[in-house]
Amino acid sequence: MLDVQVDQQRVGSVFKPESEPNKFHFVYESSCPPESAVSLTMPVVREHYASAYKSLHPIFDMNLPEGALAERLRKEFSKVIPHFDALAMLKIVGQSQIGRLRFAAPADKVVDMPAENLSDLLAHDGAEGLFESLLNLYAVHSGISGAMPKVLLRSSLRGEDLSRVTHRGATHIVKAWTDEHPHLAENEYFCMRAALHAGLEVPKFELSQGGRFLVVERFDLSDHGYLGFEDFCVLNGKTALQKYDGSYENIAKRIKDFVSPENVRPALESFFKALSLSCALKNGDAHLKNFGVLYANTESAVRLAPIYDLVTTTAYKPNDILALTLGGTKRWPKAKALLAFARTHCNLTEARAMALLTQAVQGIHRATAETKLYMEEKPAFQKMGTVMLAQWSQGLSHLE
Repeated sequence: MLDVQVDQQRVGSVFKPESEPNKFHFVYESSCPPESAVSLTMPVVREHYASAYKSLHPIFDMNLPEGALAERLRKEFSKVIPHFDALAMLKIVGQSQIGRLRFAAPADKVVDMPAENLSDLLAHDGAEGLFESLLNLYAVHSGISGAMPKVLLRSSLRGEDLSRVTHRGATHIVKAWTDEHPHLAENEYFCMRAALHAGLEVPKFELSQGGRFLVVERFDLSDHGYLGFEDFCVLNGKTALQKYDGSYENIAKRIKDFVSPENVRPALESFFKALSLSCALKNGDAHLKNFGVLYANTESAVRLAPIYDLVTTTAYKPNDILALTLGGTKRWPKAKALLAFARTHCNLTEARAMALLTQAVQGIHRATAETKLYMEEKPAFQKMGTVMLAQWSQGLSHLE
């Protein structure tokens, strides 16, 4: 059994009942107030919430590590934790999560994260075994999903400012790359630059001097602590394994369902622009977990989260396709299909949709100029940069 906490207060518990060994149950404390609900999809009620077969509830599954990070944690802990399952993984990383939820066994003590000097990390990313040492130190503090190598860490430069934040927790995400996906940090950096130039809200991000790490400041961290965050897997009642099971039309619908009325229009505009940008950048990984919403508590205003995790995936998989369906297909859309989507599902006029599409195109043109300058300074990136720009050119030809 794990206690579930919101803002350092226990609000309920998640456990596997003996009567249903293949399901997990969550139950609220009787004193839990409505605004401390664990998810927009799970209001405070007296009844138990039972999960799907052998899966955690989507909100608890949301931050379970994937890929290399998950494998590392399994190898380290499965020998000492009998019947290692999703609840065991949640216990390991539960005190450091994206969003405002925290998880701990009833007797566990709060563990503060060690701090890292980000200036040194950004300057010395070429040091042998540096990311491996980060994994050794921060893997158990990294309640974050995603297949690519990444960890959560706390910047020592902001340590004094974070004294009031839950568990003195993580402030940044550090992403690296593998031989299978070379130059991934640089790839994402320039895709995010395109989003920034297109006028989309993005988190603060920085590329390390040697191009091996992308350091992203957490957008769910406010002056008062951590905000609630839920991705569109959660909002659709799905787990991470189902992140490619859906459509962009469905995301637009969920925006209308869950985002506060005053924030729906800007959310739909941002989503349409982000989708158009992803198509032009040939990002085949814009799945349900790569869009989300933010809120202070479940009774407060809900808005679309900043855009994150943009990568030109066709630089590694030339025949990659859309992550979700658009108009019933996963083929890369042309401007006509995107504009029809904007009118029908995002409540946008043709003129407004064209203006947003133009902003996305202009953002890519500015990022293209920056990428070319970087290629001149970093010969090792020239091959990848050339492939990326060719993909961008192809994607833009569909939109311009």
